[in-house]
Amino acid sequence: MLKYSLRSQSFSFDQYINIFQFIAEDIKKTIERYFINTYETPLNTIIPQILKSKSPNSELPENIVETSNKISEEFYRNALAEAFLMQPLDNFTSKILISLRKMADNLEPDLIKKIMSYNSTLILTQLRTPNPIVDNQVFMGSKAYHLKKLRIAGFPVPPGFVLTTEVFRNYKAITSHSELLSEMHTMIRQNLAKIEAVTLKEFGNSQNPLLLSVRSGTAISMPGAMDTMLNIGLNDEVAESLSKMPGFEWSAWDSYRRLIQSWGMAFGMERDTFDQVMESCKIKYGAKQKVNFSNEEMRNTAFAYKEMLRKNNIEFEENVFKQLLTSINVVIESWSSERARVYRKNLQISNEWGTAVVIQQMIFGNLKDTSGSGVTFTKNPKMRKQGVELYGDFTLRSQGEDIVAGLVKPMHISNSQILGNGNNGRTLENMFPKIYKKLHEISTELTQDFGYSPQEIEFTFESEEPEDLYILQIRDLDMYTKATLKMFNIPREQMKLAGRGIGIGGSALNGRIAFDMDDIKMIRKKFPKEKVILVRPDTVPDDIGMIFATDGLLTAKGGATSHAAVTATRLGRTAIVNCSSMTVLESQKVCHFKRYKFSTADKIAIDGNLGNVFEGNYPIVDEKNYKEFRI
Repeated sequence: MLKYSLRSQSFSFDQYINIFQFIAEDIKKTIERYFINTYETPLNTIIPQILKSKSPNSELPENIVETSNKISEEFYRNALAEAFLMQPLDNFTSKILISLRKMADNLEPDLIKKIMSYNSTLILTQLRTPNPIVDNQVFMGSKAYHLKKLRIAGFPVPPGFVLTTEVFRNYKAITSHSELLSEMHTMIRQNLAKIEAVTLKEFGNSQNPLLLSVRSGTAISMPGAMDTMLNIGLNDEVAESLSKMPGFEWSAWDSYRRLIQSWGMAFGMERDTFDQVMESCKIKYGAKQKVNFSNEEMRNTAFAYKEMLRKNNIEFEENVFKQLLTSINVVIESWSSERARVYRKNLQISNEWGTAVVIQQMIFGNLKDTSGSGVTFTKNPKMRKQGVELYGDFTLRSQGEDIVAGLVKPMHISNSQILGNGNNGRTLENMFPKIYKKLHEISTELTQDFGYSPQEIEFTFESEEPEDLYILQIRDLDMYTKATLKMFNIPREQMKLAGRGIGIGGSALNGRIAFDMDDIKMIRKKFPKEKVILVRPDTVPDDIGMIFATDGLLTAKGGATSHAAVTATRLGRTAIVNCSSMTVLESQKVCHFKRYKFSTADKIAIDGNLGNVFEGNYPIVDEKNYKEFRI
């Protein structure tokens, strides 16, 4: 019965309890038939005779019945223990039956159904080892699926493994059942050991630590909508030890600071809280940027961050394995965050897709002055040339999330991005020619040899040498043809230029300024026929909800490749980023340029093609047949 029941997905939980009850009853009958009944009569005859022969005066002891039973029980126990598989089968069946009954008494029917459909062979896969059953975008998500293809093909992808979307679908069931949870933890430990073997580092070993990144992996791309946890494996002891290793004196504490901030934000703290700590440390140490901190000053900053956790009653997990498990939970739970829900609702993405969790060796883009991270497109959206032409942003002493989170003022990847400056700019091509060349080779190989369409590539490099370049993610760039391009229909000299940034929207837009969601709602109500342009100091993923609600985006920091900028472009919003001449005072709802000052609902005009920002509104016309990239 058990054999055939396993073939049906509709077999109920109660039916399985019945089956194991039947098995337990059959074991009981087998014991009675072949052991108890077979030996009962001979034992009742033999035991009294043995006792009588050993008794003085040939008289039976008064407790003959009790003594006979004890001897019989010992005989039966020995007989059953020596019987092939009888005792193990009985113990196994009893254990299952007890577990099933416990589940029936304590778990909801829907949760029991989840447990019944759970298959542990589908929950995990290594990036370096093919697994045809789960090697697809449904189980691994788009990010991990392509990373695995690249790693198997020999591209520089950090080693790691993936908890598939099967974990997400059954997460409540797994965490509600101690044996399933223990099994998953064991599998995680086993696969951590494989990363350790490849990297020759050990997770939690303060003398030779392996650090991890824990990132989401959705089947349908949702840039910036999900949480990421970096530098997992650091605690006070590991950070202190790592900081004493050559080359890590500063970056160990910077990495620890980043982890503490991510930890705090995962448990409800605001980014501004940590920004204020950083600003106070800059003032205290007389530094314009955090890269100017000494090693000791960065250490003090990290512990100042940690003190903010304590003040907010948030406990930082020092046990690195528990830290990893919590980070996995943070990523899975971020699927249900307000940011992610808004993203899915506006793009009509089903809530049932869920996320995988990608766990990889951490790469140190913040290691030194010749380390960094960035994002490049394999096609320049402004040049329309055939073949590979890199276009994107990068920063030094940074980690993977810095560029995509839009929190920094980036530098260009390619010299072709510099207008009128020749080849003298601070670009990746000029500053790190070996890294640029390797990135170009990878882009060419992806698009020409492996048949990929134009790609967006996230990368990190630990030094200026090409062997220290790693690919963290690739994503398709979707080319399309725009029927018309909106342009200002007035001579440029008659417009009031306020500032310039990087145009990524490719169109002209008149509108009124908004600094937050309240401003957006007010302008929509008071000026229903006019456009709204969101002004922000940076393009953080938390702004995604506001980007959906506006018509244009203008930021002081961030690059064309930041998640929020990419989202704005995908949605067809006109956008300008990295407008460095603009200062945004969020609390006052004011932005300053050299000659102009704007407040909520003031009129401005932006050119998403050229990156120009103007005071006031101007006539706009349509120009036909303009080809554009959709990111």
